[in-house]
Amino acid sequence: MKNKENIDVRKYLGMSFAFALALIIAMIFFFAIDKISAVSKFFNSIVKTLMPFLIGGCLAYIICPMVNILYKLYLKLFSKVFKKASEEKRNSYANSFSIYSGIIIAILTLLFIVIMIIPNLAKSVIRIIQLMPDAIQRLINFLEHTIKSNDYIAKNSELIINKGYDYAMDFLNTNVIGNINNIITNLTSGFLGVFSLIFNILIGFIVAIYLLFMRKKLARQGKMIIYSIANEKEADSIMDEIEFVDKIFSGFITGKILDAIVIAIICYFLLLLYRLFNPNVEVMNEVMIAVIVGIFNVIPFFGWYVAWIIGFLLCLIVNPGQAIYFLIFNFILQQIDGNIIGPRILGDNTGISGFWVLFAILLFGHIWGFFGMLIGVPVFAIAYHFIKKAIFRGLLKKGQFKMAVDYEKDYAKKESEKFTEKMKATYERIKEERQKDDSE
Repeated sequence: MKNKENIDVRKYLGMSFAFALALIIAMIFFFAIDKISAVSKFFNSIVKTLMPFLIGGCLAYIICPMVNILYKLYLKLFSKVFKKASEEKRNSYANSFSIYSGIIIAILTLLFIVIMIIPNLAKSVIRIIQLMPDAIQRLINFLEHTIKSNDYIAKNSELIINKGYDYAMDFLNTNVIGNINNIITNLTSGFLGVFSLIFNILIGFIVAIYLLFMRKKLARQGKMIIYSIANEKEADSIMDEIEFVDKIFSGFITGKILDAIVIAIICYFLLLLYRLFNPNVEVMNEVMIAVIVGIFNVIPFFGWYVAWIIGFLLCLIVNPGQAIYFLIFNFILQQIDGNIIGPRILGDNTGISGFWVLFAILLFGHIWGFFGMLIGVPVFAIAYHFIKKAIFRGLLKKGQFKMAVDYEKDYAKKESEKFTEKMKATYERIKEERQKDDSE
């Protein structure tokens, strides 16, 4: 009688579980596609509800580097002032003072931007309204001169005017008067949206304070969760990747904000120089133009062009000479920023080429709008890093170590030597694992 082979039940149970899980995931995916509008509406409602917490998290993440610097300064100060106090109390005082100082600085910065832009924007609108009658009169004179000097236009002027009038009335009746209810609804929702944003920002600052006080505890809790799920080597690898992601985001955001502040200050003094050389000439407010240049400079690639156009048009309303001056010096300033100031402040945090920067801005700008243009570059840089790492790991497993090392040598970066050392270590580990499997 032949002995029957022992059946590995665990193998078939694992296959059954994997098949059931794949089936459940496929059903969920099919349901999500079939009910895409309902799913999208559901997630939008969740995001809208959690918006104050999302804003608070972003504020806390942006303010955190400044808080850490202030914490060290306060700790040194309190160690000299409160010599008799315990170390725990000094740490507590330094932590509290650094957090509230960081929040106050952030609030004052936002108020400064709002106070500088809104009143000056109102003045610009008033100035446009004041200049409008004169501009309209010049346009009428130009049209009259053109009609009189051109026989064809003079003969057909009445026909052209009638067609223009009919087109204008048709446009008003169809697009304006016919959609007046929609226009009023959109304006109302727009005003409500502004108030909702202000409310969310106020709540966001409160959330940011809580998160900054809890930052060390939350970081330790997250680390405990990772090490409780994965083994030590995998957990160490995950922690390395989290540090990399934090380095990319914090370095990019902090560097961009600092770069924008430096450019805004330089722009302000250069505009002030024009006023000093032209004391009796009316000019556009320097602070407003500098703030606009600084804000849009945060957006990579496109931001400078937008600030250039807005600043030029605002200056042109008041003083064409100042507009030409702004056009020239801002172009030179951008070249200096792109080649000297920016690289000094930002370094090579993203590690991706200009082509991928443009690609990331267009892609994430289309998906998430203005916010996507801000964070698109670091998000894409992180995705690029993980894809590159997966490709290199595949090359190492296939024994193509030389191909990976040659690529790093041909397209060297500042971190290439460290990355190559990591590749070598990974290659040796994979080689040992293969030898061990072969021996078994």
